[in-house]
Amino acid sequence: MKVYAVVVGVIRENCFILASDAKNAAIVDPGDDAHLIEELLAENGLTVKMILLTHGHFDHIGAVKEIAEKWNAPVYAARKEQTLLSSAQLNRAGNRYGNAERFQVTADYWLEDGDKITLDELEISVMSTPGHSAGSVCYFCGEFMFSGDTLFAGDVGRCDLYSGNFAAMLKSMEKLKKIEQNYQVLPGHGPASTLDKEKMRNPYMTGEAL
Repeated sequence: MKVYAVVVGVIRENCFILASDAKNAAIVDPGDDAHLIEELLAENGLTVKMILLTHGHFDHIGAVKEIAEKWNAPVYAARKEQTLLSSAQLNRAGNRYGNAERFQVTADYWLEDGDKITLDELEISVMSTPGHSAGSVCYFCGEFMFSGDTLFAGDVGRCDLYSGNFAAMLKSMEKLKKIEQNYQVLPGHGPASTLDKEKMRNPYMTGEAL
């Protein structure tokens, strides 16, 4: 298993590519700049088999349609994110970034908490972590945790947008605190971290932010 990263879009979103030993790939949050993602795929000889969305905000979904169509790749997202994904107004794209239809996405598979996704030898686990949005999820595979905008290095995602909820975010932090494995945390924005570091220093995990 290998993980590749490329920063895309006007808000500098982290798009991750999780690859199996056979070089089949799951793209996590292809937010924009499909050409940059395609360059990384080509450089490493990867074949896209699926697209995994942590949530539905515009900066995480802008390249979904283009990549899904090119590779005939199914899209996975939380069922509770349907409304956000389908509305360019609610996911904050509007008409600011070109054709609004680019930011109106539907999933081929709607996920629930605890679901498992298989990519060759890899098993990807889904955890519901609402707060930043109602359908935010984290994906776990091997030593990696793809946290979207739920958990950042030293911070959490904002909770004042459509379907966001601060109380739900705090409950999600409590849920993450119970995980014993020290995952490598790969967030939707900013630098990577580890789950143990966040348990010790993140004020939303230590309770200092309350």
